[in-house]
Amino acid sequence: MKQEYLFRRKPKEVKQIHTAERTICTKIPVPESMEIIERSLKYEPWSMNHQLYAVWDHATDYHIYDKWGNKWIDLSSGIFVTNTGHGNPEMVKALERMIQKPMLNSYYYFLEERSLLTEQLVKMAPAHMDKAFLLTTGSETTECALKLCRMNGIRKNPEKLGMIAFGGAFHGKTLGAQTMAGKPSAWRWIGNMDPCIYHLPCPTDAFEDMSQIYDEETGRKLFARDIRSLEESGVDLDTIAGAIFEPYQGWAALFYPVGYIKALREFITEKEALLVSDEVQAGFGRTGRLFGYEYYDIDVDLICCGKAVSGALPLSAVLGNAKILDVDGSLNSTHGGSPLPCASALASLKYLEEHHLVEEAKRKEHIILEKFRVMKDKFPDRIKSIHGMGMAFAAVIVKPGTKELDAEFVDRVIERAFEKGVMSIRTMTGTIKIGPPLTITDNALAEAMDVLAESMEEIIAETDKDE
Repeated sequence: MKQEYLFRRKPKEVKQIHTAERTICTKIPVPESMEIIERSLKYEPWSMNHQLYAVWDHATDYHIYDKWGNKWIDLSSGIFVTNTGHGNPEMVKALERMIQKPMLNSYYYFLEERSLLTEQLVKMAPAHMDKAFLLTTGSETTECALKLCRMNGIRKNPEKLGMIAFGGAFHGKTLGAQTMAGKPSAWRWIGNMDPCIYHLPCPTDAFEDMSQIYDEETGRKLFARDIRSLEESGVDLDTIAGAIFEPYQGWAALFYPVGYIKALREFITEKEALLVSDEVQAGFGRTGRLFGYEYYDIDVDLICCGKAVSGALPLSAVLGNAKILDVDGSLNSTHGGSPLPCASALASLKYLEEHHLVEEAKRKEHIILEKFRVMKDKFPDRIKSIHGMGMAFAAVIVKPGTKELDAEFVDRVIERAFEKGVMSIRTMTGTIKIGPPLTITDNALAEAMDVLAESMEEIIAETDKDE
């Protein structure tokens, strides 16, 4: 197994940057920051220390700051959490009110803020959903969805335990969530796999452009092929209790063929099963729709919410109707309705609505798309395809003349952009992933994309020179 690219830890003299949106005024990484970085490397696992070497001090709106005067445009949103902007002032006020009460913990005793938050979530949910169950992490919501699908299934048939998921998907890092996630490399620790979780192949080709998803007839044919293959493998399709899908697979912003998901919905309805949309990355405006599944013109039975549902603090939610959710006394959570996250989330969701950020995400989509298209025209042997909607985009990067994803090249590009004042997500898969706060200005977004293009050009020139 090839070792991952190691970001440079030795501070380097870089060009000083002073624009309205970006400031780089020190060596990168900052020499004074290395004590903090080394402490983290010493006391935390490697897995917590492989992002860019920036020590965040504070963050506002779409900017990240360190202690030493540097300022970055953020294209990560803390991995799609801060849709309403870092340090959102309404969220800060809500948190200050809770702290001043003080009210820091309430188990799941009654709490006004929790009642208001669940009411707000139900108002935002589709009309057939009337309950919101609060948890802490996205993984908890997908685990809960698995449980609810099966509990709903066994009421009809004790053997109705089957769950359909997709290859390449990511549903979290806990046991059930990771078993449903379609990444065999992540299953090695599990040992005995759940025999009733079935994976269909991802029907989207990462190396083709977005146009493939709109061919409804082909999408339906692909689903028919895959479900037939599942049945031929010996699975009794009448034992299917549910299916879970992400509106897009996060690593490359891969949306599914519309016809495929429509056919999946019809199949799940026929089998009296439940369809779950995992909106942990896609929800609350990220794709230019409130929920990403809306692109497929279908209804779903459960919605898993995380990340942007809170806008900052740990909180997640499962949305559904009472018939599905009011089934088990163990559906409660020590920290799921915690006062601070509830207050923060309520303020964030109201801000999202009042400032029309879902519509803004869709409006600004063209900036990312046009900038990526220019980059693809300039570097056609590097950028194989572009995927995305709203403010969730990715460019698939390959080694020239191949379909081999080039994760190291991407790491070098985002490292160079970091040196120029743009903070990006490290996917470790060979994709440049774009997901700024939905509050970012048009000019800042365009400037950040231009920095990525400039960084790619420099890294290609340096690579060609070395060769």
